[in-house]
Amino acid sequence: MIAFSIWSINIYWYGIFYAVSFLIWYYYISLIIKKKLVEIPNPKEFPEDLMLYSIIWVLLWWRLWYVLIYNIGYFIENPLKIFYIWEWGMAFIWAFIWVTIAVYLLAKKYKISIFTIGDMILSFLPLGLGLGRIWNYLNKELYWIKCNNFLQENVWLLCKDFGDWEMKVVSQLLESLWEGWILLFVMQYLIWKKWLLKKSWRITAIFFIWYGIFRFLIEFVREHPAIDYIWPFSKTQYFMIVFVILWTILLNFGWNKE
Repeated sequence: MIAFSIWSINIYWYGIFYAVSFLIWYYYISLIIKKKLVEIPNPKEFPEDLMLYSIIWVLLWWRLWYVLIYNIGYFIENPLKIFYIWEWGMAFIWAFIWVTIAVYLLAKKYKISIFTIGDMILSFLPLGLGLGRIWNYLNKELYWIKCNNFLQENVWLLCKDFGDWEMKVVSQLLESLWEGWILLFVMQYLIWKKWLLKKSWRITAIFFIWYGIFRFLIEFVREHPAIDYIWPFSKTQYFMIVFVILWTILLNFGWNKE
């Protein structure tokens, strides 16, 4: 969706959300280092390096991997479309792999724990998730279920007519609230309680546990093709169940070791 145009150049909400997220994230990392909430060698250089690694590895490699794996023929014929990140998409699972590599290289450079950097990234990732879901809402992406009479009469704020004469649950905004802003509050609470100094990697574990729980619940108000269901849950919900159980075991095991 186009936000506005300048001299016939279209500025997309997708790009704005990316830019805002990275900009706020940069100042946030600088702030927690300045407040000594995390110990980083060469603290003046680290925020710039983290931003550089993130932009290059997340946007460049994430996008290029999508190009190479999913639609190489189209992009060979239309090479400039590679840079149109608001079209087609980017492969999430490969982004996770590339980000892990980037974090490892950065940790090696600064001789700090990979989990410390992971905690820093995940403590603010909900901002990007929250803004991303708002983008999904503005662009009318993702599926949502129809509002029944009970929801329309009692929880009418969750229902919206998207122009097809049907009231539907605004699942994107629910996801923005729970996966984004509420989870962001939880992460910031842990950061400012100096968990980065005292309990490295615990923030990572708690992020994935909370995200898994929230995503599992939100899936009930998202509509999926029948093939995505294995009674009584969707495939995503089963994945979230396993995800939460594994991270809970790891968190409990690590806690008991101290």
